[in-house]
Amino acid sequence: MNKYLESTANKGDPQLRQAVGEIIHRISSALPELKEPVKMYLAGGMAVNFYTGYRPTVDIDASFSHRLLLPKAENLVVSYEGADGKPKVVYFDMNYNTSFALMHPDFEKDSYRVEGNEFQDSKIELHIVAPVDLALSKIARLEENDKEDIAALARNNLIDPMSLEDRAAIAMGYYIGDQSMLLLNLKEAVEIARTATMKSNERVKAKKHEG
Repeated sequence: MNKYLESTANKGDPQLRQAVGEIIHRISSALPELKEPVKMYLAGGMAVNFYTGYRPTVDIDASFSHRLLLPKAENLVVSYEGADGKPKVVYFDMNYNTSFALMHPDFEKDSYRVEGNEFQDSKIELHIVAPVDLALSKIARLEENDKEDIAALARNNLIDPMSLEDRAAIAMGYYIGDQSMLLLNLKEAVEIARTATMKSNERVKAKKHEG
């Protein structure tokens, strides 16, 4: 069964979404005619922004279903006007690599198709990594912005601590090397998700009580 992030559920700034769509079209224009579209899997802060509206970011982290020869980096930079009326830019991160993030082996299969006219393209089909896999991808590095992203996903009831822990246990079975730091980061990430979920639920209860 196909899963979708419907256009009305996409909380990303409309102008930012247009800019992302423009970058997709620029990548597409460098490709030959294809029998079927290449799938582009959006991750990173941009994906968090699309799901939650939190922390607009300047870079696009994405992988593809096929190996691509991308246009030059300078051609994948787009200017747009932010929600605050100030000029912004967004660019495609040429260095993004899923091999160094904690990713479940089924992250592509479990991704959501992103709907919206701004993303329609005959050669590239935009997907977004599922929320639990997006949180998972933050664990290996777990810097401050990664922690904030995990909390934002939990506050919006897009992930829960148990699912994150269970998904991580499977994903870690596919990685080679010392996992001690990864386990510590996972423990912290689960606690971040648990705290954010609890606070979100408390706010919902308080609002119901006020009503």
